[in-house]
Amino acid sequence: MALRPAGGKYEGVWINELKNGDISFYINYRDEIGAPKKVLVGKKTASSDFTARDAYSKLIEVKYKLQHDQEPIIKGSRVNKIKLDDIWDKYLLWAKNNKKTWDDDLSRYTKHIKPSFGDKAVKSLSSLDFENLKQDLYKKNLSASTIKHCLAIVRQVFNYAIKHDFIKNITNPVGAGRVKMPQLDNTRLAFLTKKQSKQLIDILYTTNKNTYYLVLTLLMTGARLSEVTTLTWAHVNFNNGTIFFKKTKRGNERHIIMSPQLLEAFEQLKIIAIEKKSEYVITREDGTLHNEMPRHFGSAAEAIIEGNAQKDIKYKITAHSLRHTHASWLAESGLDILQIKEQLGHKTIEMTMRYAHLIPNRRYEATKNLKI
Repeated sequence: MALRPAGGKYEGVWINELKNGDISFYINYRDEIGAPKKVLVGKKTASSDFTARDAYSKLIEVKYKLQHDQEPIIKGSRVNKIKLDDIWDKYLLWAKNNKKTWDDDLSRYTKHIKPSFGDKAVKSLSSLDFENLKQDLYKKNLSASTIKHCLAIVRQVFNYAIKHDFIKNITNPVGAGRVKMPQLDNTRLAFLTKKQSKQLIDILYTTNKNTYYLVLTLLMTGARLSEVTTLTWAHVNFNNGTIFFKKTKRGNERHIIMSPQLLEAFEQLKIIAIEKKSEYVITREDGTLHNEMPRHFGSAAEAIIEGNAQKDIKYKITAHSLRHTHASWLAESGLDILQIKEQLGHKTIEMTMRYAHLIPNRRYEATKNLKI
């Protein structure tokens, strides 16, 4: 038996690595009469997950009982291997009742996390494992956003399990900055010209009226997709021709004036809504809410910008590009940056400054025309 000390912070713990791959853990202490003892307290096997930390915890317990004149009970211990899949299952039950995006979590866990770590013992997983996972996902050409979401899911699963004592004596390997999250570049450079915008809505008007109304509203208000898809008739005022967008976690509340073109479209939508008996302004044909841009939008965008679907997200025309387009038009018309901020519902001026370069620079023109 080739025993050796575990070392580090586990002083008093000894290990023996067996030929079959198992590891036996012993604790070294002095009994009530001062005699040295070295006792087997657990074994790491294919079906158990006993660690040096568990052995050390047993040593502390034994010493405590000896100090308080209690008889320590020492038996060979086997700790069930709690796998990542086990705590994921518990987390998923909670998420289904508490997170609207639980299905996104399920998809990402199943595709990107489970294949590598689902059957791994939780206590065997380290920060380095998830750093390596991050690099592997980059090699698969996943976006920084998707990778960040995957790591966030792991962090949430560990936090949930630790909070509810499903696992004990463990540190979250993805928590407290132990794994550096990918840096996201959310700057979108793609926007449509007036000519392209007209081509887009003309195509949609003839191919899919429902998507036409959605795109027209996004272009004419600069609102977020979620703000338009959840807009109710209670927040549309036909008397003064305005739309009220409520305050959300991402944006401030605001009133937006409707152009004559949008006002006419909303009058048509009101008739449709009455027929559907819907409180929402724009829904799918079956009356349910949109949770993403309809596929007709992608087809129409491809028709006016060849290869759009394959472009990098910064240069691809998406639902967010319509908001960017609206803001660009306002900037080019000479609206100041604070007015654009108010129109878009940005919470900080920094978010709006990306449009500053599009505003006609009167200071530059005035300086250029100076003469003595």
